[in-house]
Amino acid sequence: MASEPTQAFPHLAPTQAVRESYGELFLDHQVPNRPAKEAFDRLVGGTVLLAVAPVVLAIAIAHAFLATILPSERGPLLISYTAVSRGLKFQKYKFRVVRRAHVDSAAALARDWHAYAAEWDPARRTLLGHVLKKFYLDEIPQLINVVLGNMSLVGPRPLALHHYERDCAQGNIQRAAIKAGLFGPSQALKGTPRYGEQDDEYKYLHAMKSMPPGRLILYDLRLIGLGMLRVAQGKGL
Repeated sequence: MASEPTQAFPHLAPTQAVRESYGELFLDHQVPNRPAKEAFDRLVGGTVLLAVAPVVLAIAIAHAFLATILPSERGPLLISYTAVSRGLKFQKYKFRVVRRAHVDSAAALARDWHAYAAEWDPARRTLLGHVLKKFYLDEIPQLINVVLGNMSLVGPRPLALHHYERDCAQGNIQRAAIKAGLFGPSQALKGTPRYGEQDDEYKYLHAMKSMPPGRLILYDLRLIGLGMLRVAQGKGL
């Protein structure tokens, strides 16, 4: 099985400051369903999925073309592995960015994240994978998860099962309380020294529990905007 890349799990334990600021969340982190947010997620997620269909088609054509001339590019384009959202396991979809020769086939069969851990090594990515990873295009299939209701548009990024268990062991609660998101509250921190800190995710968990529906959707739109800025900047690792 592939070794664990350290940069694949930068999330840290909640600081004392977070525990003091959001103490009530640690006492009771149950967040009721937010029907307006869920309806917004599915409506917008489905609309965007249709809108990006030409991009998906272009990616599929590029993959097929490269696979015909370069054996290293061959293999399935769409992959999945077991992740966790609101404490529940689901199959998280992605476009494959790692070369098939570096995929652990036994782990892939078991839907284990470790099958694709080599994607964190740029030298092991496909030519197409370099572009997909840089601009987060490998995450597009998670719009399917949003439409299915496994994920939200905004929420803490979904973790593979073993990463989720490690996150909980660190004392974090947000991924057990609310759905994972396509855009994470801490995503705008990627590439900065603060990436991996939990403050913004607990701020969002508090908003999920207390904000009126309209304000929560506006908050989501702001975070989506920040996430799209990261996409445009090509901040993928």
